[in-house]
Amino acid sequence: MKTFLSSCCAFMLILFCSCKSKPSETDISKKILLEYVCPENAKVDNLKIIDTKKTESFFGLPALQYTVSGEVEWMNGCDEAFGNLPAGYKEAFDRKTVTLVKSDDGWQ
Repeated sequence: MKTFLSSCCAFMLILFCSCKSKPSETDISKKILLEYVCPENAKVDNLKIIDTKKTESFFGLPALQYTVSGEVEWMNGCDEAFGNLPAGYKEAFDRKTVTLVKSDDGWQ
């Protein structure tokens, strides 16, 4: 009986913690970079979360909508079509809206 009760408590704790988890700054940064050319050569600097709102995806999955500011920096530049940027180029963004959806694979 003691083992069963302990197992139930552990399960409830894991379930509670997984429901409350939020995206990390890394998850938010990855989502931001998807909108830029050469995302594999870029990083987000000075990320500031201005606002957070709970919402749902089109399929009813839990989602969080962030309003963020910061800048994107291409450390090695970018030589793609429509994206010829020198190394160290930076582009600021202000009050950008980013929505992340919680799935079985984490926040996307």
